[in-house]
Amino acid sequence: MILNKFRRDSVFFKLRAVCLQLLALSLFSCNKTANINGNKAFVALTHVAYGVGPLNLFFPNSGDSLLPAGISFGNTSGIAGNPYDTATSQISDMQLKGDTLFLTGNANFQQGTRYSIFAYDSMDAKSIALLILQDNLTTPRDTLVNFRFMNFSPGSEIGLRFIYKHDTTIFFQDTTGLDSVHIAVRDTVDISPSLFVGYNPNPASYKFNYTAHIGANQVFAFMDTSFRKLDSLQFDSTKSYNIYLQGYFNPTPPQESLKIISVRLN
Repeated sequence: MILNKFRRDSVFFKLRAVCLQLLALSLFSCNKTANINGNKAFVALTHVAYGVGPLNLFFPNSGDSLLPAGISFGNTSGIAGNPYDTATSQISDMQLKGDTLFLTGNANFQQGTRYSIFAYDSMDAKSIALLILQDNLTTPRDTLVNFRFMNFSPGSEIGLRFIYKHDTTIFFQDTTGLDSVHIAVRDTVDISPSLFVGYNPNPASYKFNYTAHIGANQVFAFMDTSFRKLDSLQFDSTKSYNIYLQGYFNPTPPQESLKIISVRLN
């Protein structure tokens, strides 16, 4: 968000007060620089509202928007490792807008805090809603990543399986000479089937309580006893991610097939 810019008025003192003026301006300048980021929160917006055009967040009190332009379905603001833009850390009106005004309410962003906001629906623009999550990031071990998982596949209860595949050959010397052992590593992480977020919009349900091995992980989605192979996800060491599903397990048409999407937060 582009924050309001304040303009100082010019004040001229009498000659006998010049020294005091210079001192005051110097102190004011130092204080202003020290607190230039003091009233900011950091907000990332993800668009998972089906059939809805580009979306943006607006703050009527200040006349500002979170982003220079709206983002389209399936996208997140910012760049990899920094999806956030800045918002003023205060209680203010907030609106979700696209080609029309979808939602209006209050935002209470805390100073220096990071947030992930998801705009989602269940294939009906009238059902559009916001899931606002606070990003309390911690640093995992250097071989792991942290992530939270959200299911934005309307009406479906879907689980995930992550399989980290890594084959290693170890060479060693023994009495018979140089030999080797081939080791196949299969590190598997299972996530129990989760309801569509619209059935469970409680922010407390979406914590960073999952870990996976760094590197390439093949992802499978499952419903009951049916499995579907999704794309692989590449994880960077000690990072945190939002991971979510969009689309349908049994799609019609095929372009609405289930997708796994990751957003690196740091």
